[in-house]
Amino acid sequence: MYKNNEKRASLFAIFLTFGIGYLSATIVFPILAPLFLNPANSILSEQVPQNIRMILLGIFLASFPLAQFIFCPIIGEYADRKGRKRGFIITLALEIVGYATSALAIIWGHLSLLFLGRVIMGVAAGNVSICLLSMVDFSSSEKEKVKLFSYGSIIAGFTFVLGPLLGGKLSDPTLNPLFSPSFPMWIGAGLTVINLFTLFFLFKEKPHKYKAHVFDPIKAIHNIQLAFRTKQIRDLYKIYFFYLFSWNIIYQFLPAILIEMFAASNSVIGDVSALLGLVWIIGTVVFSYLMHRIKKIKPLLMVSLIIFSIITVFISSFSNFLLFFVVTGGTVFFAGGVWPIFTAMISNAADEGAQGKVMGLSQSIQSLSMMLAPAIGGFFLQVHSSIPFILSSIAALVAAALLTRVKKISIIDI
Repeated sequence: MYKNNEKRASLFAIFLTFGIGYLSATIVFPILAPLFLNPANSILSEQVPQNIRMILLGIFLASFPLAQFIFCPIIGEYADRKGRKRGFIITLALEIVGYATSALAIIWGHLSLLFLGRVIMGVAAGNVSICLLSMVDFSSSEKEKVKLFSYGSIIAGFTFVLGPLLGGKLSDPTLNPLFSPSFPMWIGAGLTVINLFTLFFLFKEKPHKYKAHVFDPIKAIHNIQLAFRTKQIRDLYKIYFFYLFSWNIIYQFLPAILIEMFAASNSVIGDVSALLGLVWIIGTVVFSYLMHRIKKIKPLLMVSLIIFSIITVFISSFSNFLLFFVVTGGTVFFAGGVWPIFTAMISNAADEGAQGKVMGLSQSIQSLSMMLAPAIGGFFLQVHSSIPFILSSIAALVAAALLTRVKKISIIDI
C-alpha cells in the first residue's frame, strides 16, 4: 500500500526537481545575451560584428534544446527500464557538471567550453519528462492529473521569477564585488546538489513492471515521426508544436531585445524576466479557474491563441519601456494560461498504458520547438528586430487554425 505521506514526500521531490530543472534554463537568462551582444563584456572578440553575434547567440541558445531533443527520449527510455529514481539521479548529477563547466567557461572566457556546459545541461533537462511522467504516475484521476500539471506550470512560473532575478543580481559586480556572470552558475550547482540529496531520500516511485526496449540512438527523430503518424493525437501534437514555437521565440530573445532596444543590464533583464514570471503564474491560475468552471474549452483556447498572435506583432514596436512591458506581459499571460491545458489534452487523448510514450513524444516536440525557434529567430533578428515576432504571431495563428480541426477536447470529463 502506498501511504499518503510517502506520496506527498515523493511529489515534493518531483516538484523540486521540476523547479530546479527549469531554474537551470532561467538562471542564465540575463547572463547569456550580454555575453554575446555586449562588446565591452563579451566572451567574443570585440572585432566580431553585431550581426554575427546575434547569429551565434541563436545557435548557442539552440544548443540546449538540441541536446534535450536528442537525449531526452533516451533518458526517458532508461527511466522506463531502470526506474524513475535512477533516471532522476543521473540527470541531476549531469546538471551539476553542466553548471560547473559553464561557470569555468565564463571565468576562462572559453566559448567552446561554454557550449559544452550548455549541452550537458540540455542533456540533464531530460528529467523534466520524468517529472511529468511521475506526475501521471501519482495521479488518481483525470482531475488530479490536470491539477498536478497546473502546479507544475505555476512552479515553472516561479522559476521564471526566481531564476532571472538570481541570474541578474548575482551576475552584476556593481551590486557586490563577489558577484560575476559565473557566480549564479555556482549557486545553481549548489541548489542541484541539495535537490539530488532531497530526491534520493524522499522520492519513492510507484511500482511498475518496466519493460526492456531495443536501444534506439535516434529515438528523438523516430518520436517526431511517430507523433505525426499517431492519428488519435496527431493534430494535438501539431498545435502544441506551433504554440511552443511561437512562445519560445518570445522567451528566448527577450534579453536580446531588451539589450538592443533599451541597453538593459544583466540586473534589469533579471528584473523584467522576474516580473514576467509573475504574469505567467497569474495566467496559469486564471486559466485553471476558468478551465474548471466552463464547459467548452475549445473557444477559450481559440480566443487565447488569436489574442496572443495579435499582441505578439507589437512587441518590438514600442520604444516606451512601459508599453513594451505591457504588451510582452500580455503574451506571457496567455502562454502561461494555455500550457497546462495543452499538456493535459495530449495526456488525456492517450490510453493509460501509453502515458510514458506520450510524455516522451511531447518532450521531443517541445525540444524541437525550442531548438528551431532560436536558430531561425537568431538569423532573422540580425535582419530586423520585428521579424522573429512576426514569425511568432504566424505560428500562433497556425496553432489556432489547426485547433478548428479538433472535434473533441478532453480535459476533465469534457
